[in-house]
Amino acid sequence: MGRNTAVKLKVTPLQFESRFVDQAEMSHVPVKLYIQKKEFNGKVVGGHTLNALITNPAFTPPAKEEQQEGEGKRKHLLGKKSRDFLKGVAIGSQGAAIGASVIPGAQPLAPAFEAASLASGALAGMGKPAKKKRYTLKAKKNSKSLLN
Repeated sequence: MGRNTAVKLKVTPLQFESRFVDQAEMSHVPVKLYIQKKEFNGKVVGGHTLNALITNPAFTPPAKEEQQEGEGKRKHLLGKKSRDFLKGVAIGSQGAAIGASVIPGAQPLAPAFEAASLASGALAGMGKPAKKKRYTLKAKKNSKSLLN
C-alpha cells in the first residue's frame, strides 16, 4: 500500500476566480481530475479522469441571522404522540357531543363538547387540506376508437 501524501493541484489565478470565488456560497466544489498518460517502466499509465469534491477555500459561511430566516421545513408545535392523543380526544369529544345532544338532560353540554372537539382537532392538525396532485389523467372522449 502506498504512502498517504497530499496531491498538489495547480490552478491558475483565472481558474481560481472563475471556479472558487464565483461559487463562494458552496462549501465544496465538484472537480474532474485528469490523469495524464505517461510511460512508466515500458507501460503507458494514466489517461483517465476522476470525479472528486474539494473544499472551497473562498467559502464564507453565512451569518447566524441569515440562517435563522431561511425557508426551512416547518415543524409542528407538538410531537407525533401528543398529536395522535389529541386526535383521539377530538374524536371522543365529538362522540360525546352527539351523545349529549340525544340525552334530554345533557343537551346544554353538547356545544361545549363540540367546541372541545374542534379545538383539539385544530391542535392535532386534523383540518389540513389534502395535497393537490401534480397532474390528473383525463379520459379521452372517443375511447372506443382507441380500442379498435
